[in-house]
Amino acid sequence: MKFFSQAQSSLMAEVLDQIVPPGDGFPGAGELGVAEHVDAVLSRSPRLVRLFSDGLLAIEQISLGMFSQEFSAVTNPQKVEVLKKVEADHGDFFHHLARHTYAGYYVDPRVVRLLGLEVRPPQPQGYELEAFDPRLLKNVKKRVKLWRDA
Repeated sequence: MKFFSQAQSSLMAEVLDQIVPPGDGFPGAGELGVAEHVDAVLSRSPRLVRLFSDGLLAIEQISLGMFSQEFSAVTNPQKVEVLKKVEADHGDFFHHLARHTYAGYYVDPRVVRLLGLEVRPPQPQGYELEAFDPRLLKNVKKRVKLWRDA
């Protein structure tokens, strides 16, 4: 189930590109489509739906109050000012916005590749570990048994 309307999706893309802007060969979060990730998260949380509904409305109201224009019509530096005000006035919303923006951005396979990481699950190949040192168990072995056998 989609939460964002077309207008909200467009607004989110612009907001996300301010949180993680494009640069140095990396796409911006809005350009990458992170709004779809955020939308999917909202579909699982009625509390976040309300928070984001109010938060997106606040972005537009603050933009209109500060610059007499909708968020999409103001310059990038003005967008940053609007978002700083949103962060100050609507901290809970901004916290979740940033959290889910970064979560959606840094799991995207395109970003992972650009970071030079291998796109794969951690198992079955796993990661290289240092050789185990059995001396680390010395103090544990001295302890009284705190468990029962299965």
